[in-house]
Amino acid sequence: MQVAVKAEDLQWNQLIDAFLFAERAIGITKSTYALYVSRLRIFRDFHLQTNRPCRSPLDCTPECVQAFFVYLTHNNRKLITVHAYYRELRTFFNWIRGIGLRHDNPMDRIKPPKPETPLPKTVTEDHFLAVMKQIDTSDPKQIRWVALFALLFDTGARANEALTLRIGDIDLKNRLLRIKGKGNKERIIPFGRMTATLLAKHLSLLAARRNLTDEDYVFQTANGTHIEVRSAHRRWWKLQIRAGLKPLPLHGLRHGFARAWLLSGGDAFSLQLLLGHSRAETTQRYVTLFASDLQSKHAQHSPVDRLYSSGNIRKNKLPRG
Repeated sequence: MQVAVKAEDLQWNQLIDAFLFAERAIGITKSTYALYVSRLRIFRDFHLQTNRPCRSPLDCTPECVQAFFVYLTHNNRKLITVHAYYRELRTFFNWIRGIGLRHDNPMDRIKPPKPETPLPKTVTEDHFLAVMKQIDTSDPKQIRWVALFALLFDTGARANEALTLRIGDIDLKNRLLRIKGKGNKERIIPFGRMTATLLAKHLSLLAARRNLTDEDYVFQTANGTHIEVRSAHRRWWKLQIRAGLKPLPLHGLRHGFARAWLLSGGDAFSLQLLLGHSRAETTQRYVTLFASDLQSKHAQHSPVDRLYSSGNIRKNKLPRG
């Protein structure tokens, strides 16, 4: 028995599949790809199952898209999730317009939802030290975790970026990493002396067990594949519980690096390059979120306060108001 396939179903599927193929070609991550697949199918099913007048992405109107956002909200989707749908649909329709199948993007006439910006779950220096003390460094197999967590906190690299590093990507002498980030964009980022020492120790222990080449993963499993993000996250989580801390996500190390960088006087432009942000607005968010920390830091190091407190400028010489 053959199942009839409606023309509109076929067009939806063909366009979504072609878009996903194009996105994979430019190097989106597996997680981003999975989100596109899931959310575009939900968007498709909403239109096909609710008898909307839009029977294809080619004739979707702003009203149809807005109705979809209302549907998401009524189904208890958080505003931040609705905003993610907005960004992904905008990318999808931009692609359709770019290949000449539409002359417009219906998202241009829809005001993006503005979710409340959640405070990042940031790992502080004290939190980091408490976790590191839980690792038994006398066990050679545990050195890799010390090296990994130090690298994440010292560079702000994303977990998947660090875990897919190959030995040839690390320059221990000059303390530089070649990172392949989102969209396969490469960037070079530095790391500190202690992190270099920990990485060298980890690699020497690894080399004692097997022959290594530049193509081998730095953080690898027993069979030579790279450690998965979920495995690293699970280890990080358990160590925090052992330390009696409220567990923070592994990504909190990246936020912690950004906070430490800004509080140490680092500039936002350099931070953007180090973190691999394509938009300055993303990095500026850290400056806004850590404003109170920066204010406290300024109170400690205000040059004018220091001059007056040192006696170099006498307060009684100030003109009266």
